[in-house]
Amino acid sequence: MATQTIWQRLTTWWQHRHQTAPELTITDGVWLEQRDQGHYRLGLANDARKQMGTLSFVDLPILSGDHLAAGDDILEVESDKAVQNFQTPTAGTVVKINETLMDNPETINTNDQAANWVLELQAD
Repeated sequence: MATQTIWQRLTTWWQHRHQTAPELTITDGVWLEQRDQGHYRLGLANDARKQMGTLSFVDLPILSGDHLAAGDDILEVESDKAVQNFQTPTAGTVVKINETLMDNPETINTNDQAANWVLELQAD
């Protein structure tokens, strides 16, 4: 294996440091971010959240290990304006859910995608 020059290492570091944010796909109010091959993180899209107003209640009717078909309910939210369910746009097995949303539903009202995600899914 060839040794990299200092300039090659610096260029590689700079490129990794300044990568653009991952692209999100939004379907029916749910954003989908590919994390690794076949591994996705899902959350409530900003537009859907804004239309609902401030969310006061969040229910995740799923558990880690559950297998979901595309269109299965993953999230129920309640605001002063409405109660609405959101579905998964893709099938797979739930790897992890955001337990913080159950304890602190106001977390989903932030624009911080790292905090307001709903679940992680390993696609079929």
